Amino acid sequence: MKISQKMGSRITRLYDATLCRPISVQRQAAAGRIADPGERKISVAIAHYNRGSRIHLPLRNILADPRVSEVVIMDDASRPEEYEALCQNVKRLDAQKKVRLIRNEINQGAMRTKYACVGAVSNDWLILLDSDNTIFQNYLHAVFQIPQWDPQVTYCPGWAFPYFSFRSLVGPDLTFDRCVELSRERVLHRVFLMNDGNYFFNRKAYLETLRPLGGVGNDVADVIVANYLWLSAGNCLRVLEDAAYCHRIDPSSFWMRTKDESRLRLMSIYERLDQNLRWDKEFALRLADAVVR
Repeated sequence: MKISQKMGSRITRLYDATLCRPISVQRQAAAGRIADPGERKISVAIAHYNRGSRIHLPLRNILADPRVSEVVIMDDASRPEEYEALCQNVKRLDAQKKVRLIRNEINQGAMRTKYACVGAVSNDWLILLDSDNTIFQNYLHAVFQIPQWDPQVTYCPGWAFPYFSFRSLVGPDLTFDRCVELSRERVLHRVFLMNDGNYFFNRKAYLETLRPLGGVGNDVADVIVANYLWLSAGNCLRVLEDAAYCHRIDPSSFWMRTKDESRLRLMSIYERLDQNLRWDKEFALRLADAVVR
């Protein structure tokens, strides 16, 4: 692991030991003076695999937030002990009964599970959250400060604390053409935006645009592939200022478990952007050869 990742791991452990404690979460929520969201309520969709004993880390910050009316967790055939820990943690934390658990009997992989989990939420707008990450309050504040949400926009946090900052891309929407320019200038390579996740988007637009991913059997670099398809279809990404989430990298994380294959996929998509090539049938067929979990 690189020195920066070692330092980042220490910072996230410090965060988990201090600011992610129940009393600290309550104080953060109170300090944020959350306004009544009115009719604008959102869901959080979490694809879960073998992190039941740590699911409290992402759940604490969202279950107490009145803007989140529903959390759907889809378990992708975790080990029995981890699924039991998931159930017990949800029971312990979910006093308002916001969480709905769904379990896959057979492992489907991250890509299929995320797509199915998005399809299971009941609100029109949602955050697709990795099961080991934590939403900061300012992320939700930034989302709800937007007067009208655009279904063709995926709203992205500006900081994946403490590893990746995307704040240099705050400003004009990132269309496919703009990402071509940024790839050729090597900006995307430096900030790894295509590998960012934990986005806010419209459920219907996501399901319609990313339908091809619902049948893809691989889950290597799932966020990168999803972003590439989303942009290829004429949609865009918008990086939000002062919006962050805690991004944890550990041996169990998907990026670490598929590190070499994911990097190859990322570089192949950057090459396609350099050549101004959008998603096509040939590329879709090559996905079938990717490594599965």
